[in-house]
Amino acid sequence: MSKEKQPEKAKNITDELTNVLEEIIEEPAKPKKEEVAVAISDTDFMIGSRQYKLVKNHREGFDLEKLGERYSDVLARYDYIVGDWGYEQLRLKGFFEADNRKAFPDQRIDMLEDYLYEYCNFGCAYFVIQRVGGKREKGHSRQRRKKNTASSEKQQAHVAEKREVVASRKSKPVIKNRRNEKTKNEKNDQPSKTTKKEGFVIRKRED
Repeated sequence: MSKEKQPEKAKNITDELTNVLEEIIEEPAKPKKEEVAVAISDTDFMIGSRQYKLVKNHREGFDLEKLGERYSDVLARYDYIVGDWGYEQLRLKGFFEADNRKAFPDQRIDMLEDYLYEYCNFGCAYFVIQRVGGKREKGHSRQRRKKNTASSEKQQAHVAEKREVVASRKSKPVIKNRRNEKTKNEKNDQPSKTTKKEGFVIRKRED
């Protein structure tokens, strides 16, 4: 290959890469979906279709507008949401009820003080909101339960079929066959004894 063709190929590759990079830069970033937060009263408000209540507002950390911007559908499964401020940024963390045994200990609301001490800035402003009315969204878990119940029914039916096959195989008991074999052997042995007796001859002693 000549030296003139090599720089031409290199130029083509660099041109393609620059075109791809320009296209990526020109594409607008997808805007994050924001939930609409509407105040009902001083403590009650709605985020989308979900109702919450302000439980604690430390150092005036509650900001409804910022909460709507930062809120995500992942937080809908929690009973409580804690928002803390650090470097003028709001961070949200979900917690479950204190009596929820299925949740991990660090995910329960009674561990809030430990969370603030370990993960939040000292003396930071924070707030706690509680979900009011309605149940946690469990759409995915219900579908999984239905699938699990269907699969368990199939497994039970399969096991029942196996049990029927095993029961049919065990219809002839082995013990009876052994007894029949013993009686046959005894009958076969009896005539042999009689033949031995018939063939036995007593001889007189010679003087």
